[in-house]
Amino acid sequence: MAPVERRKDPRLGLSVPVRVQGFDPDGREWQEMTATNDASYGGASFPLKHPHSAGQVVLLSLPLPSDFRRYALAETSYKTYALIRGVRTASREGARVGVMFLGRTPPKGFQDNPGGRYFLPGDQVEESHGERRHHERLPLFVNVRVQRTTGDGAEERTVTENLSRGGARVPSTLPVAVGDVVVVSDLTGRASASAVVRNVFVGADRVARLNLQFPDPPSFERLLVAAGAPPLPE
Repeated sequence: MAPVERRKDPRLGLSVPVRVQGFDPDGREWQEMTATNDASYGGASFPLKHPHSAGQVVLLSLPLPSDFRRYALAETSYKTYALIRGVRTASREGARVGVMFLGRTPPKGFQDNPGGRYFLPGDQVEESHGERRHHERLPLFVNVRVQRTTGDGAEERTVTENLSRGGARVPSTLPVAVGDVVVVSDLTGRASASAVVRNVFVGADRVARLNLQFPDPPSFERLLVAAGAPPLPE
């Protein structure tokens, strides 16, 4: 399900060339030249042939009128990171995408995971792999360590923002994508459990967060005990 856009600024019909630079989920960079269908102070829409998904971040370069800019008013080309908010229609020119301008800097975590998907709080994101949440998430803060199971095996220390009997949400800067498997352990290394990344989104503080699902409940429960979490309700 594509996120619902809540547009504050009306878009005006405007056709200017735009260079779109993005990354595939595997990290490969791509570029495409296209032209805007409309634009406003907050975003724009244009056809795009390269495969893409809502939640991806792209870098745009376009001669946007100064009335639609937040900075670089005298520059010939306006460069801004943008978040793909949804796909509207498709034609021979490509799918028409709507983007929201982010500004000079991308979301936190983008440099490590440029091909990831980033969502805003309140977005309705289609759950992957048939996931359905059966247990209430509780605001519990528990120190844990999260490690990638692919690539360089990078790890980081973080803290849960909420917990349920089947999942958790943690802030993270690790380069992971939806569907990846990570290992979560307590800080002493006494217990660990594998988790599937079900969603990656960016909060209002521009910090990336992972929604994790733990397919092995007994291992997850042992991890929570080792990490000092209180008992969770059934």
